[in-house]
Amino acid sequence: MAAVAGAPGLSALLAWPTDHLTEAADHWETVGEHSYGVAHGVWSDALTVDWRGEAAEALHTDTHADMMTTSAVVDQLQDAASVARSGASDLEAARSQMRYAVEDARSAGFEVSEDLSVTDRVSGGSAAQRAARQAAAQAFAANIGGRAAQLVSLDAQVASRVTAAVAGVGSTFPQTPPANGQVHAVDSHAFKQGPDKPPPPSPKGPSAADIRKVLDKLPEGSDHYIREVRTPEDLQNLKRWMTEHGVDGYNHYQNPAKGSWTDLPDGSKVGERYSAGSTGQNALEIDLKGSDGTKQHWKIHINPKTGGVPEIPAVEPAPVEAAPAEPAPAESAPVEGFEGGGPAGIPVAPHFVHPPGTIDHGIPIIGEDDPGEDTRDFKH
Repeated sequence: MAAVAGAPGLSALLAWPTDHLTEAADHWETVGEHSYGVAHGVWSDALTVDWRGEAAEALHTDTHADMMTTSAVVDQLQDAASVARSGASDLEAARSQMRYAVEDARSAGFEVSEDLSVTDRVSGGSAAQRAARQAAAQAFAANIGGRAAQLVSLDAQVASRVTAAVAGVGSTFPQTPPANGQVHAVDSHAFKQGPDKPPPPSPKGPSAADIRKVLDKLPEGSDHYIREVRTPEDLQNLKRWMTEHGVDGYNHYQNPAKGSWTDLPDGSKVGERYSAGSTGQNALEIDLKGSDGTKQHWKIHINPKTGGVPEIPAVEPAPVEAAPAEPAPAESAPVEGFEGGGPAGIPVAPHFVHPPGTIDHGIPIIGEDDPGEDTRDFKH
């Protein structure tokens, strides 16, 4: 049958990208979590300052408003991430349907060309047989052309939904700091800062490198980032070892009935899907954070036939560093414009800590999770 006019080439359709959507979703979630953490920290620090007067009240009000504004943006970014992941999953399914249509035609003895035309590789036969083959070629071509049009149309719809989901995020915060970069006190009450906080303890539990060594030894599944364990117990033992010192994280599955995620001390994340679409059994998704900030995505499936037993090492927890001794306060000295003074070396007016208003919330065009699974992933 003749080519489909205006359609992308076959190779482009079979390799239709979705990685930019899942990587964008990861980026938005990371930006949201970081931004809220910064805004909440600034607000909390403002409350701990022993300082009274109009300037103190203004600082408390402004930092709380910034935190609430940031919280609203974080909610929008999480919604946008959900839209992007859903769109990636829909596109993955449409791409798979396109691939299956081509595979069906080729299995039946037809050739599918780059321009989506379908020709018969079988020659000869009776007139009735040739007519039947011609009709089959036309049917295959119509199916492939329809799948191609569906994929292209769906891509435009997903782009429109994602654009609407992130509308206005970049203009939520002011893009420039105050002119002089600081907050002025408007009263003459002295204040003091709280004691310096001790440095956080070193992360406990296995590092990303420790986890990667264990995963590398497991049998490879249908793709390079998929590893297989033998039993559900092996899966749970692996998860328990990885997440012993983790905390509950943002649930990328949206629905708690579908699974949960754990944030590890080094910034890596471990998710457990309670019923994977391809196997009906629990599966793990792991994002290991590298020293340069990049992430490496893994999946762990259960396969009784080809799966392995994870070689889980014993990991010694890192010692908790003792907080440094608090130095004796130095003699106060009067400062112009204030009735009192502060310890030597500590400013007697609040310094400006800029809220996350200058964070770039632009839309990235970056990499892929695995929005959809198919039973064909498990064929060896």
